[in-house]
Amino acid sequence: MSQKTWAEERPPEDFYRILDPEGKLQTDAPELADDELLELYRTFLSTRVLEEKMLNMQRSGEVSLVARTFGEEATPLGGAAALQSDDWIFYTYRQTPALLYWDLPMAEVIASATGHEPETIAEQLDTEDPPVNFPPGYTPIGVNVTNAVGSAMADAFNDRDTVTMVFTGDGSTSQGSFHDGMNFAGVFDVPAVIICQNNQWAISEPSQRQTASETFAQKADAYGLPNERVDGNDVFAVYEKASEAVERARSGGGATFIECVTYRMGAHNTSDNPDLYRDDSEQREYWEDRDPVDRFETYLRSEGVLDDETDAEIRDEIDERVTDAVDQARSISNSEPERMFDNTLHERSWREHHQRAELHRELNGDNPFVDFTGEGFDG
Repeated sequence: MSQKTWAEERPPEDFYRILDPEGKLQTDAPELADDELLELYRTFLSTRVLEEKMLNMQRSGEVSLVARTFGEEATPLGGAAALQSDDWIFYTYRQTPALLYWDLPMAEVIASATGHEPETIAEQLDTEDPPVNFPPGYTPIGVNVTNAVGSAMADAFNDRDTVTMVFTGDGSTSQGSFHDGMNFAGVFDVPAVIICQNNQWAISEPSQRQTASETFAQKADAYGLPNERVDGNDVFAVYEKASEAVERARSGGGATFIECVTYRMGAHNTSDNPDLYRDDSEQREYWEDRDPVDRFETYLRSEGVLDDETDAEIRDEIDERVTDAVDQARSISNSEPERMFDNTLHERSWREHHQRAELHRELNGDNPFVDFTGEGFDG
């Protein structure tokens, strides 16, 4: 019996847009200087080169897993560009442009994917903290919203003039922790911007298998949150609506929910084979014509902001930076295995005591999976 494959139902295109798919303005562009526009373009290209390199490293066994942002870059980039220094970004595994825009070192991004402990990376990489705050990335995406609005509320209690931006996915809107966070944000006017990066696939489930709602933005109505629905492949549209939401949050107006409609062009990650569950040849062609990087490049060239010489200089610079970052990441020595037990939020439990004993047995070349009483171990 063959496995069921899904064909997507393309979401309604009643979203806000500034750049059309051909890179032409439909309305006024945000007021950004040429150097700011080129920084957006540089981040676009940096993301693609870095993620392609990490994909190759995964294929050679240096990286365990890669979840690319390919085709979705405008959503995290436009959102992140709306923030200021000392703000917060709660990210997951598909927001590389947000990290690079705010100068999280490429070597740190690579080293995190190779399994190094954060403390080991911090000790061995001679880097400065980025201007915005990045907590550790999350795999359970729904809880990202709960954690972010709690952090934002703490800032509000302490009279900090900061805004928290959190990224979540379309699939996470089916999780209870997402709704807990949304409800909390609405009730307490939390200074947060919640961005749903709707790439229309929750691993192997298309949107119509996640929700009966016509859009994800309308879910925010139930929690009393202002909401927007934008073209997630249009960096200008995302930036403009995110900027409005950031200003609202910073001035005491509470949280905003933004649905950014984009598309997952490839696999969920490098452990996934999308051919087993989706038939998307028609959709891929449709979204390839709406590629966020090509679209933005076309606009920059039409405005005289970008030419062949500048483009070549930027690409050469990025290639050099990525090569240097890979060398730095490869130079980091392996973390001590016992560091996995550092920074727990409780006194040492019996379970942790048990796991440490198993680790020590394995490191000594013994069978770790034997009956354990705790006797003779004082680690």
